[in-house]
Amino acid sequence: MSAVYPRLTSADIRTARFGRSWRRGLDPEEVYAFLLRVADEMELLRRDVRVARDDADRVKAALRNWQTRNTRISDGRWRGGRR
Repeated sequence: MSAVYPRLTSADIRTARFGRSWRRGLDPEEVYAFLLRVADEMELLRRDVRVARDDADRVKAALRNWQTRNTRISDGRWRGGRR
């Protein structure tokens, strides 16, 4: 991630406009259609990342809970400790 540019969002892509200083160039309609596709894909990817992070947080919490429950021996001493 560059410190010069702010994080790009799907809205940034959807609203991007290009100058028309060249006589010959890309078809603006094709450019905008492509940008819309890129914006949609970017939105889906960000949603997937958010879901993956939430899942990872749930797994970490479950693992911590499991470790807490299973590190004590029935007589109250910690496993791996001195007996």
